[in-house]
Amino acid sequence: MEPITEPRDRFNLRKALLLIERDIKALEEQNIHTLDRNVLQRLDAGDSLAPKLFTSLAPRDMPEPTPEYVDRKYNTDELTRSSDCTLCLDLITHPFRVTRIGDYKIRNLYRTFEPEYGTLSILHVAKASKPHMKCIMHNDLDVDDNHLLCGEVLTIIRTMLGQLKQTVFVNDMVAPILLFSLNRRHPRTFAQWYLGDPIGITSREAVRT
Repeated sequence: MEPITEPRDRFNLRKALLLIERDIKALEEQNIHTLDRNVLQRLDAGDSLAPKLFTSLAPRDMPEPTPEYVDRKYNTDELTRSSDCTLCLDLITHPFRVTRIGDYKIRNLYRTFEPEYGTLSILHVAKASKPHMKCIMHNDLDVDDNHLLCGEVLTIIRTMLGQLKQTVFVNDMVAPILLFSLNRRHPRTFAQWYLGDPIGITSREAVRT
């Protein structure tokens, strides 16, 4: 069996991601946990700037919500901590395969001291030909839509690096990540990819509860 050789451009891409990770980690060590966003984009399928790496699943036979659920008051007494939401994740069915987080070769997905953050679930398509992944994380900081959290960016970069290290994806230059970030009562969705400086990050308009 012939050895697998990584293209030079791809090696340089991984190296650049490692340098970005180092810089974000240095900010965290200086007690800086939020980052300004230069451009805010919405994850809107109709937008010309929207990424085409992920598409929403909307079955044709999906019924419209009935009046009894429209404008229904949200129960704020339960699952108000972002980390509690992981208790409900196993009830959701999806075509992606869930593997124990420790089985992925991805490092440092948790911060165990204040402000805490961590990965609740990682999902991938079984026997996938492309390195697309979905992640669900919690973060004990709240933030507005003009900022990113260091924990979010580090989770994105480290998950990308974990996928790019796999030999099966040696010819892929893009490792798209769909991140669901549960920040207290301000959850949001990000789609990320990297083709060189800067990292492309688009977000869905935040949902406030």
